[in-house]
Amino acid sequence: MRILIILHQFYPEFSGGTERVALNLARSAQRAGHYVRILACAVTPDAADLSCSAHLAGAQESVYQGVPLTLLPRALLPASGDFSLDIEASLIEPIAGWMKHERFDLAHVMHTMRMSTAVLAAQHCGLPLILTLTDFFLACPRINLVNLDNQLCQGPQLGKKCGQQCLTAPWTVDALASRYQHAAELLASASVRVTPSEFVANRFRAAFAALDFRVIPHGIDLLALANQHGFEGRQPENRLGVRLVYVGGIIPQKGLDLLLRALALVKASNIELKIVGGFHGAAAYHSEVLALGKADTRVEFLGHLKPGKVFEAIAQADLLCLPSRVPETFSLALHEAAALGVPALVSNLGAPGEQVSRNGTGLALACDDVKAWAKAIGSVAVDPEQIKSWQACLPLPLRVEEEAFYYDSLYRTLLSPA
Repeated sequence: MRILIILHQFYPEFSGGTERVALNLARSAQRAGHYVRILACAVTPDAADLSCSAHLAGAQESVYQGVPLTLLPRALLPASGDFSLDIEASLIEPIAGWMKHERFDLAHVMHTMRMSTAVLAAQHCGLPLILTLTDFFLACPRINLVNLDNQLCQGPQLGKKCGQQCLTAPWTVDALASRYQHAAELLASASVRVTPSEFVANRFRAAFAALDFRVIPHGIDLLALANQHGFEGRQPENRLGVRLVYVGGIIPQKGLDLLLRALALVKASNIELKIVGGFHGAAAYHSEVLALGKADTRVEFLGHLKPGKVFEAIAQADLLCLPSRVPETFSLALHEAAALGVPALVSNLGAPGEQVSRNGTGLALACDDVKAWAKAIGSVAVDPEQIKSWQACLPLPLRVEEEAFYYDSLYRTLLSPA
C-alpha cells in the first residue's frame, strides 16, 4: 500500500505526542512493507536540509529517520488555521494533483489543524480517510474543552455552547456554529474515526451523536525503553527518599506551578523533584515557575531531553507527576512510566485520571488543589511503601507493534474489494 499520513506539524521542528505517534506508525508501516509519506505544515520552513518539491509547487521535502516528508510552508496556508477549519482554495487542485502523482491508496489524518486544505484535496482524489483524534481540535476551537472562564466544557452542543461560553474575536456566534458543522462534515467523511482512549471517544460521541468512534490506544515502544544507550534501569531501593519526576511542556495548562507550590508545603527533606521539559509560550509564566523552583533546593530542572534521557529520568523516579489543568486525551509519559514500573500522581481530569483511578496505580487528585497535592506528596514521603502497592497494579501498555497491527487491519479492510 501507499499510505499518506497528514498532520499539523512534524519532526524535527516539533516533537509532541501526536508527532511521536505518527512517526511510530509510519516506521511500523514501512517495516510491514508499505510505502509511507508524511504531509505536514512547516511553521518555520528554513531548515538547511529541506529541498524544493519537484511535484508540488511551494512545498519542501526531506527525510526524517527514514520517513519521507513533504512540508507545506505555514505562509501558504490560512492564517486562521491554528483554530479554524478554513481552507486555501488555490491549493486544493495542486495538492490533489500531487496526491494522484504519488498514487496514494489512502490518507491517514493524524491532526487537522492547519491541514483542512490537504484533507479536502484527499477527498477530491477519492482517497479513503482514517481520522485519528489525538485531541479535541475538531470539537473545540480552544482544543482542550475548556471555556474562556477556565471551566470544563461537556461539549459544543451543535456549536451553540461555543457561542455562549467562548465568544471572542475573531469569532461570531454564526462562525462558531459554522465551524461545528464543518467539523461534523469532515468527521462524517472519514471511513473510520479513531480515538486513543474511551475518555476521548465518549466526548466525541456526545458532541457528534450521529457518528461512531472506536478506540485504539497509542502504543509504547518497549524496545526503545529497554535499549536506549545509557539506560541503567530503576534503582529507587539503592537510595533514601522519594524521587518525583515531572514530564511535559512548561506551560500553564500543564500545571507545573501547582506541583511546585504543593511541594513547597511539604517540609520533608527526603523528597526531590526532577523537571523534564522545555519552556514554551508566555515568559511571565516561565519566570514564575523558575522562581518557585529556585526557592526549593529539592527541585532540579533538566530541560528538554532526547527520548532516551526522558526514559532514564522516568525510570530513576518513584512517582511520575502530571498535574494538568486541562483534560488530557492520553499520556505517552504515563504509559511509558507504567512500562518502567513507575506509578503516578495525576490530576483527576481526562484519560490519565480515569486510568489511574481505574487501575489503582497512583492517585488522581483534584485539579488545581494545591493542598490535596501537598497531602499526597507528604503521605508518600512519610510512607514510601505505599508506592509498592501501586506498582503491583501497573498494567503493561499496548505496544507500538500492536497499535500498528490494528491500523494495518483497518487499512486493508478499507482497500478490500468487498
